Amino acid sequence: MSVELPEKFENVVLNADEKWLETRGMTRDQLRAFIEKRVIRDRELSPNIGDDAPDLALERLNANGSRSGETVKLSSYFGKPVGLIFGSYT
Repeated sequence: MSVELPEKFENVVLNADEKWLETRGMTRDQLRAFIEKRVIRDRELSPNIGDDAPDLALERLNANGSRSGETVKLSSYFGKPVGLIFGSYT
């Protein structure tokens, strides 16, 4: 099964040097197959522009940035602007 890869992934396959592939125990064809599977999965499962955001529940942090034990669902803010910031605060 051959899938047309986005340019950035095609460049990863084309520019992977032999030593990099060897340290990962892969051939160039195995790398391409791995990336193709990922692209197919992303196309099937990822939301598209215009789709409703998936509902999710996250733990709210307190003012000190520590865990509060309180969870909040994205759907509870329906109709209100929401900004989500994902990152590590450790």
